[in-house]
This record gives sequence, C-alpha cells and structure tokens, in this order.
Amino acid sequence: MKKLTLTIMMIITMLLAACGNDDNNTEKQEEGDQQQEGAPEQQEQATPEFEDDEFLDEEEPVVSVNGEEVQGAAYNRAYPLVKSVMFQSGQDVEDTEALQDETIKFLVEQELIMQEANEAGVEVTDDEVQAELDAMKEADEEQFQTTLDQLHLSEEQYAEQLKFDLATGKYMEEEFDVEVTDEEVEEMYDQMAEQSGDQEAGELNDETRAQLEGMIAQNKQREQYADKVNELRESAEIEELI
Repeated sequence: MKKLTLTIMMIITMLLAACGNDDNNTEKQEEGDQQQEGAPEQQEQATPEFEDDEFLDEEEPVVSVNGEEVQGAAYNRAYPLVKSVMFQSGQDVEDTEALQDETIKFLVEQELIMQEANEAGVEVTDDEVQAELDAMKEADEEQFQTTLDQLHLSEEQYAEQLKFDLATGKYMEEEFDVEVTDEEVEEMYDQMAEQSGDQEAGELNDETRAQLEGMIAQNKQREQYADKVNELRESAEIEELI
C-alpha cells in the first residue's frame, strides 16, 4: 500500500486535472461516435463511486491521538480524498478494510501535524480559507463544484480540510529549513533535458532556474514532513476506536 502524504490542495488539483482530462476524453469519444457509430466506449472514470454506507456517523469516535479524539465528521471529509487518490494511482478501492485503515492513518497524520502547528503558534484565519476558496472558484467554479460533488464533499467540508492544508503549509515554512544549491538545480536540469531528449538545452535562464529551485525545495519539504510525521508517530499515544 502506497503511503498517502498528499495535502488537500494537491489532491483537489490532481482531481480537477483528471476531471478535465475526462471531459476532453468525453468530447473526443462523442466526435468518434459521430464518425463511427457503434464504436466501443473507451472513457474511464476520473473518480470512484461512493455509497452512503461507506461513511460514519459524524459524532462516532474514530481514533484518539495523544488524548485528542477524532470523530466521524473528520473521517467523512478524509475518506473520499483517500479513496480518490488510491483510485487515481490504480490501487484496489474495493477493499473497504484497507480504505478504512488508510483513512485512519491519514487522520492520525493530520492530527499530529495540527498539534505541532498549534504548539508552534501557527494560525489560519477564516479569511485566509475563504480567499483560497474564492481563487479556486474564480479559476473554474463549475468544475470545482463538479469535483466536490464527485468527492461526496460539501463546500463546508472542503473548507475544513483546506484549513488543515494551509496550517500545514505555514508550519512547514516556519519549521523546516530548506537550502537549494546551484549544483542541485543544474543536476535536475540536466536530468530533465536528458529525459526529454533535448541534448542542446543550453544554459539555464532565470525563469527555469526559479522553477527548478521551487521544485527541489518542495521535494525537500515533503521529505522533512514525512520524517517529522514518523518521528511524531513513534512518541504518540494512538488508539483506534472503530
């Protein structure tokens, strides 16, 4: 089972892209049907289907992390995200027990990081959450709402998950020191040029260098994040309640 460390915005961005590709495939399929009636349907689902019995009562205790109880409401927000990521990566989403286990792991990770962020004084305001929501709606409100519907999430549920994501981002910026060297940037540039078959890429320009620096820094932050979660797990008191 692949470890899930994606944050809400990464997940939603991935799913929005997948749904966009799915729409394109639908259009191409319709065009193909006009040209060749009776052609076999090729379209694939962008997201899995959900049944009501997959979700819990909102007040049902799910897991206790250092004495803090995580309830069904949080599980119901996390579960469709976990299932969708597993679905997108080709993993078995028919195994409900495995899905539940992964969702609980995801919730424990969230709670551990939020406890650390709160201790460090990290705060996320409602205005910050709303600004992010507005930005995503302005980009493509119809597709955004479609994705939430497919994820079995209300906008309020999404906003709660988004608050965690923003807090995590602030915590990582404040607590994780990341340094990117020129050698690392040049090595990544050479690797990408080789993979793309561009043997005459030439020297790095400022724009490309900045993009590569951002990618390397993000990768290092993710590694530090995973290490931090593992460290917190080792000393945490965790009790599953379902």
